[in-house]
Amino acid sequence: MDIFILNIKKEKPDLSKMINFCFKSFKNKQKQLEHSFTYFMLDKILNEQYSIKDRSIEFVDSKPFLKNRELQFSLSHSGNYIVLAFSKNNCGVDIEKIKNRNFKSISERMNFKCVTLKDFYIEWTKYEAEYKLGEKPQKVKSLNLDDYILTSVSNNIDEEFQFFIQIEREFSKLTV
Repeated sequence: MDIFILNIKKEKPDLSKMINFCFKSFKNKQKQLEHSFTYFMLDKILNEQYSIKDRSIEFVDSKPFLKNRELQFSLSHSGNYIVLAFSKNNCGVDIEKIKNRNFKSISERMNFKCVTLKDFYIEWTKYEAEYKLGEKPQKVKSLNLDDYILTSVSNNIDEEFQFFIQIEREFSKLTV
């Protein structure tokens, strides 16, 4: 699985380029910008990194898929970051900014085994990524990135996880 990490604040996206990449409407302009930019980058990565010609998207039960099913993908955004995961296998990804909160009551309700706030966010992002996967994951990988937690999941026990972060206009592989 290839996981691409982009800092939306550094990118300063041009809204005029993204008008065709908005699949739902939002009252909050920032949320609309994040949504549009995420799908704009999805299209760009599918084209530039994977040379996929037909990048048409369809939604099945609110989950996005390539119509041709040439590649599976999952998307997430939180605060400054957008994350896009790509695999030949079913996959899920989630990123969350770590914020101070009373995580113990949520952990009890969700049946998470957490001692620290970081533990909570690892469990929460795993829960969200698993929801996007739509099944019990066979492989899980979490990453701490600044004050964010990112978790990727796959239905393939042999899945290899590679993380790439955007620096300027190029992606560099992260060693984790």
